[in-house]
This record gives sequence, C-alpha cells and structure tokens, in this order.
Amino acid sequence: MSDQYRRAQADPEEIIKAARRRARAASSRRRGLVGDASDAPAFDGNLAVQPAPAEAPAEAPAAPAAPQRETVVIPRTKTSERTSAKPAPEPVEVPRPAFVGGIVGLVVAGIVGLLLLNSVINEDAYHLQDLRNRSGELDQTEQALSDELTNLNSPNNLEAQASLFGMVRPDKVTYLYLPGGETVELPWNED
Repeated sequence: MSDQYRRAQADPEEIIKAARRRARAASSRRRGLVGDASDAPAFDGNLAVQPAPAEAPAEAPAAPAAPQRETVVIPRTKTSERTSAKPAPEPVEVPRPAFVGGIVGLVVAGIVGLLLLNSVINEDAYHLQDLRNRSGELDQTEQALSDELTNLNSPNNLEAQASLFGMVRPDKVTYLYLPGGETVELPWNED
C-alpha cells in the first residue's frame, strides 16, 4: 500500500511538552484566582487539593479530623519507551472495482427496468389505439350496411327486383281472415 494513505504521526515528546505547558498555564491561572494563600484550597475540576494541616498546639486536645484524601503519584516512565509507540494500523482497503461495478450494475438494471416498463405501457397504448381505429372502421361499415339494407327494403327497389325475377302484378288480391277462415278477394289497387 502506498504511503499516501498513512496518517501523520505526532511525536510523543511534543505531546508531553504541550501537556506540561497547559498544566503550568492552568496552575498559574489557579494561583491568580485563589492567590498565594497557603491555607486556601486549590480547585482543579472535581478534585480539591487541600493543604497539609498545620500542626495543632500540644496544649489543645486533638479533635477528630476529617479523613484526608491520599494523593497518588503515578511514576513517570522513560520517554524512550514512549518513542517506540506502534504505528497506526494500515487502513482497510475496500475493493473499489467491485463496489463501483455493483453500483454501476444497479444503475444499469434500474434503467433497463424503467425502459422495459415504459415499453410495456407504450405497447398497451398502441394496442388500445389500434382497437379504437378498428372500432371506428367497423362503425363506418355498419352504417354503410344499414344504409344499403334500408335502400334494398324500399318499395321501389322491391318492385324492380320482382320484375327482374319475372313476377307480375295480380288482378285480384285474396285476404284470409282468421279464426273463422273467411277469404275475401279484392281487385289489385296500386296504392
């Protein structure tokens, strides 16, 4: 892996020096606030450092004193041990081509899906338009056939067709009346 991904490491000695400077500055601020009174406690956050109790005179009886907190001093280690700090672990390398390929594949699949959906919707729209056109043509055909039937059923057309087939007009017309079964003959009237 190249060095461009490594983090810059801070020098441990510089960190310690900066911490000591901050501690000295905080101590001087406390002294400025509290003053140089030796009997005044110094406050640092949640801890109160009490001054050592003055020795009581021998004549006065010793009163039970409040329990004192013990100050624990942590020994400092050598700075050479701190300089041998372990470097930060190498950053985890993500397989970028697989990730990019997956994202590109997802985008392509989405686009293809949208195109297929659009094609199906358009295909149905074309089919519907064809059915509407065919319905219009069939309506026109029905109207033409209805007009032709009306024309063929007209009395003038029936007379012309009958004469083509050799039919002639009768001299008399016979009417049959039911339920009695009477027949009546009348002369042909052109009305």
